[in-house]
Amino acid sequence: MEKIILPVILFVLTMTITPGPNNMLLTASGAQFGFKRSLPFIIGIVLGILSQLLLSALGLGILFNRFPIIQNILKISGSLYILFLAIKIAFPRSDKSDETQKNRPMSLLQGAAFQYLNPKAYIMTITAMSVYPLEGELFFRSAGFILLSFLIICPLSISLWAGFGSILKKWIKEGKYKRFINYFLGVLTAVSVVFIIH
Repeated sequence: MEKIILPVILFVLTMTITPGPNNMLLTASGAQFGFKRSLPFIIGIVLGILSQLLLSALGLGILFNRFPIIQNILKISGSLYILFLAIKIAFPRSDKSDETQKNRPMSLLQGAAFQYLNPKAYIMTITAMSVYPLEGELFFRSAGFILLSFLIICPLSISLWAGFGSILKKWIKEGKYKRFINYFLGVLTAVSVVFIIH
């Protein structure tokens, strides 16, 4: 069991702290709504990833190996959805006359559901549950350690991106850099698709 501890921790840290759709959207959310209002989105991401890890441990990876078209469909639809979100970030609504139409941060449920359209999440969770668990009677114990590692490391890693976004929020409030920051975050979100379609 000890032999997987460091590799799992490094894998989880690398996968959750590097740029990807979740982190780009969290940066945009922090910039637009602040860190506190982005917390439900953060929690939703973590819950979505944990649910995917459980499904992967129960055989989702086997399903994708047997029917690769399912994974390809999810990858394409997820990439298109991320590009749609990138456009919304780059060109946010400026109409403040109707408060009900005002942009809102992603909710906990939306954050969790988004993981099922996020190709990087599939790659991360299926890899974690196919490479690192030990065989035989140690499978569930090692799978539990992987889940625990994601539960602890993932919220800390992704919170850094929302925190960075909340720093950008001050510049957006001043108005001088608002359009540039929106374009920049939109482009970064769109570029994150490149990391997952190759």
